[in-house]
Amino acid sequence: MLELGRLLKENRLKNNLSLETLSKMTDTSASTLSNLENGKIQNPSNVLLYRLSKFLNVDYNYILRERWGILPSFSFYRNRL
Repeated sequence: MLELGRLLKENRLKNNLSLETLSKMTDTSASTLSNLENGKIQNPSNVLLYRLSKFLNVDYNYILRERWGILPSFSFYRNRL
């Protein structure tokens, strides 16, 4: 979950958004967003992640893969060729 928090924080800063601003945009408390960025929230809702993906311009599927630690397996595709 730390990787997800890092990803969200990096993109928030890249978009020049404070926690308070993003909080208002996503209708989520700033403390919740801070806890998410610091890996203290273990199971964020898909709705929250979807909202964050839209406001941070990050692909929702990418966020979900980070959340669950799912990495693409290219060896699967190589073996099928």
